Amino acid sequence: MRMGIENGWTKLEAGDLQGAEQAFRQALASDPKDVNALHGMGRVAMAARRFDIATDLLNQAKSLAPEIERITLDFLQACAALSAMQPGNALAHYALAQGLLGAGDIEAARDALLATLLADPGHVQARWMVNRLLPRVYVNPQEIALWRRRAATGVAILEATVDPKTPEQAGHELQGLLVRTNFELAYQGQDDKPLQLSYGRLVQRVMTAWLPDLAEPPGPVPFAFREDKRIRIGFASSFFTSHTIGLLFAGWIRHLDRKRFVVHSYLTNSKPDVSTKVLAGMCDVFRDLSGDLAEAARLIRADKLDALIYPDIGMDPRSQALAALKLAPMQMTSWGHPVTSGLPSIDYFLTSDLMEPDEGDKFYSERLVRLPNISVAYHPSSLPQVKSRADFGLPADAVLYLCCQALQKYLPQFDAVFPAIAKQVQDSRFIFIRHKTRHIDNRRFQMRLEAAFKAAGLDPARHLVFIPWLDWTDFLDLNGVADVFLDSIGWSGGNTTLEALSRHLPVVTLPTGLMRGRHAHAILKRLGLDDCIAKDLEGFVATAVKLGTDGAFRSGIRGRIEAGKGALFDDTSPVRALEAFVTKAVGVG
Repeated sequence: MRMGIENGWTKLEAGDLQGAEQAFRQALASDPKDVNALHGMGRVAMAARRFDIATDLLNQAKSLAPEIERITLDFLQACAALSAMQPGNALAHYALAQGLLGAGDIEAARDALLATLLADPGHVQARWMVNRLLPRVYVNPQEIALWRRRAATGVAILEATVDPKTPEQAGHELQGLLVRTNFELAYQGQDDKPLQLSYGRLVQRVMTAWLPDLAEPPGPVPFAFREDKRIRIGFASSFFTSHTIGLLFAGWIRHLDRKRFVVHSYLTNSKPDVSTKVLAGMCDVFRDLSGDLAEAARLIRADKLDALIYPDIGMDPRSQALAALKLAPMQMTSWGHPVTSGLPSIDYFLTSDLMEPDEGDKFYSERLVRLPNISVAYHPSSLPQVKSRADFGLPADAVLYLCCQALQKYLPQFDAVFPAIAKQVQDSRFIFIRHKTRHIDNRRFQMRLEAAFKAAGLDPARHLVFIPWLDWTDFLDLNGVADVFLDSIGWSGGNTTLEALSRHLPVVTLPTGLMRGRHAHAILKRLGLDDCIAKDLEGFVATAVKLGTDGAFRSGIRGRIEAGKGALFDDTSPVRALEAFVTKAVGVG
């Protein structure tokens, strides 16, 4: 069968479209999900200028193998050709925009959304998105200011023009609201409270107009009249799966005192997986709410919760929409997405006392609740080390600096730290992980870093390593073979820092003025590793260099991590503090 597919590609390259199609069809008859054959059929359709068919076939191939860059680029080419052939077709322009957005070409996606609106001025999804799109990878700091102005304008226009008076009008606007949140905004490293307040009012306006019966907060059920006197507390997220959010916040659910609390959890917008089943087993009530949104809201309200926690408002539009309603008398969010929600319906923000700066309150619309230490009871992975450096294609004797954050956490104004370290650690490698699907972002990020090394007079090929997206076990093994973990500056690693330390990997961090830039700072403070917390960029470089060149110092830090990690992991003091706060806030005791 493989030979048949190869024959199809040979015929395609020779211009024999009929022969190529026949070969690919035979392969698909045996396996309708053969990615190579679907890709080939899509290319045949492109060559025949049947771009409508090509986009469908290539989209199927892309869905099955999103990590293959060539398929994504061919899909985008087919979408662009189709929209050019049908300039009045708003759906074609919008499909192109979505494809470009998924690949990380935000400027081109914005152009496609403008074309969508020219073809159909009433296109609600394009109207909500067009000026709120933000890149995840910026070429330079000046770009950040440009895109931020666009986003502010987009939010202001929506708040000024979207005011539904009926559920039907609100339902129409909801189609735009549910496309995306302001997720990328917080990665710019600035105070987002004004923009989030504006957008939060807008989201609540739409949701309460759509579900007017849920517009008013429910009254608490007096404990004196209850048969079960325990506090009913809920947790709602789209990411109670094998995801960072599940890893960070499962400890709250696991360790809450069941003699005092009844725990409800809600999966709001994801397919359950193995981790979901584990988390569901920790709960008294677990509901999969991935169906009808109005029904999901009413199911939560019907559970008559005393308190409801959304740990990550801003990561998923469906959870954000639910959070805009008052489904429990007291509602809270936390640092799963570490920025204020801006929603009038959210009363408290559960933060970490060690992460939050002294003046942190001013950055939130919610009232801050500072839980002790790192605020969560994190249970690290216990998987054994399996792979070696050779398995990752990494040199045995080089100093390996692991830089494993999502690419949007690396701001261009801090790129110079990498060549500054490399100049002093000549046999160094900086390991970055490519995004699985955002191929244009990957290219842009690599070009930006290569330019930084060239500007410093260094050969980027000698020092920079970009590896493909890894599964969880391989990611943990990569931590196990590295020498130093370099935290991202401006948006610090939380889950990644914790897992690095579980492998006794030394971490270098530079805390900034917002809580999202201080995760690793708090974690290292908990371990008493102030040696690894820099005060400025020069200190960051100096600490990284010392860890890379001084084996005894590095070994000593590893030993201190191993000796102190018992105080860091599975720390239930934040859970006890959460219990005490909720108990007092709902009026018990």
